[in-house]
Amino acid sequence: MDGAAWASLISQAIMALLAFILLMKKTEISMKLVFPLNKELKRVIFMSLNLFVRAIALNVALILAVREATALGDRFIGAHTIAINLWLFAAFFIDGFAAAGNSMGGKLLGADDYDGLWKLAKKIVLYGMVVSLVLMMGGVLFYHPIGRLFSNDSLVLDTFYGIFYIVILGLPMNTLAFVYDGLFKGLGEMKYLRNVLLAATFFGICTLPLPR
Repeated sequence: MDGAAWASLISQAIMALLAFILLMKKTEISMKLVFPLNKELKRVIFMSLNLFVRAIALNVALILAVREATALGDRFIGAHTIAINLWLFAAFFIDGFAAAGNSMGGKLLGADDYDGLWKLAKKIVLYGMVVSLVLMMGGVLFYHPIGRLFSNDSLVLDTFYGIFYIVILGLPMNTLAFVYDGLFKGLGEMKYLRNVLLAATFFGICTLPLPR
């Protein structure tokens, strides 16, 4: 765990440094503070705060999922670990289209090209669905071998096989969530995204059993 934490910290630091170097070397953007400040700065700050609150809600949901799995026993936390890693693996594939929708959607909105925005949404949803279907087929075809890549414990694997189909069936819904999440970010609708995730997290908490 310590090694993974350090690896994540070092990689993030290197990426931040490279981004800063590219910003200074390859763009005309200056780091010098110039007055008057851009009138859109206040809006950007509030958008960032909304995303920060949203990130907290997401992490709360993930932590609660781990808590529930841990409370059920070792084999459940093992199965949950495999399932969440596979879910994240699939998410990285699908989320690439959301990133494209983010930048392109903002550009089309700025140009008041609403017809192009609608076409973009349909196109990236289609691409995302194709990717999710490929991942679903892979999950079905290699249902048992995938589990054995992560663990040899028969109890953990039996538990995992009992829930893996949920991850597979959820991929198309993930596509819609990720794609429209990216689009709405590009449109600057961070407040809406914050409220949706807060509501979903609160609903999830309300459905959890009370601690014994």
